[in-house]
Amino acid sequence: MNTTSAHGRPAAEPRRGPRHHRRATRALGAACAAALVATGAVAVAAPASASPGQNVTSLRDLEAEDLAATIAGRGITVRSATFSGNDVQAGRFSGMHDTGIARGVALTTGSLIDADPQSDADTDFSASALLGPNEKLTTTGDLGGRGSRALDRLVGETTYDAAVLTMRVVPSGNRLSLSYVFGSEEYAGWSEQDFADAFAIWVNGSPCSTVPRSRDLVSTATVNAATNAELYVENFAPNDPGAGTHDTELNAFTTVLTCEARVTPRRVSTVRVAVADTRDGQLDSTVLLGRDSLVSNKGKSKGKGPKADRDHRDHRGHGKVSYGGHSWWLYR
Repeated sequence: MNTTSAHGRPAAEPRRGPRHHRRATRALGAACAAALVATGAVAVAAPASASPGQNVTSLRDLEAEDLAATIAGRGITVRSATFSGNDVQAGRFSGMHDTGIARGVALTTGSLIDADPQSDADTDFSASALLGPNEKLTTTGDLGGRGSRALDRLVGETTYDAAVLTMRVVPSGNRLSLSYVFGSEEYAGWSEQDFADAFAIWVNGSPCSTVPRSRDLVSTATVNAATNAELYVENFAPNDPGAGTHDTELNAFTTVLTCEARVTPRRVSTVRVAVADTRDGQLDSTVLLGRDSLVSNKGKSKGKGPKADRDHRDHRGHGKVSYGGHSWWLYR
């Protein structure tokens, strides 16, 4: 049986057709496995354990408002928060010192938690996309989830398994910033073959997750060993995930970057963070948001803000971003 797709990746299940058929088939398989376990015919492997000191709590035990409260810091009042995606795709984490952000909130195209082998709900993933060590170069949670229309429009690709956190906040000053790290299993060979999962942070509809001093959105295509290498942290060797020296499952990730935007003081602003698979549902990508790093303060006026802001706007306030060699104007 052929277990690889035409482009050589592990074959993804068809994305079209009734989702309940897929669930029913997997549930039946789980029931049969449970029967074998009960008779002692097979042994059940225990879930992989995170490295000592690392922890993650998913939205199975939290609410979107808890995530917003975790990243909200000085000068920010949270009005509301919503999440779109599977509940294992978002949560709080701690102990991830090697990523540059030890504590905060994570969103992933896979699962933040290890699967429970005896749970019918955990059949679409096996291991955490985040927790270390890096034991596999192809960690995948193919959840069969919807994509993000906003990301579709932004990157010009169809997306899948989107995790989207949307927050309505009131900033005290005219500047807003958020610290983040982007990492992916697409590193280790697939990004060189034009597999680049989609990721963005928007403030009031304008993307701000761009490579410093450029118009390019942060992705595996714009931050890697050959491009903007000073922002790239590798965590693998060819065919040897255990060779990575950083205690996370991520094959590679960015240094800590900052989204910065102009806002109106004491008026509601919308901050949206989204990550999604493109082209297929294989190989997880993850974004980390620093605890207490969503902050607001008073910045200098009359164009003295960060260069990224000035580069991305024309005289009408419209924004221009680039992805995969193409550019789009985003009209407000």
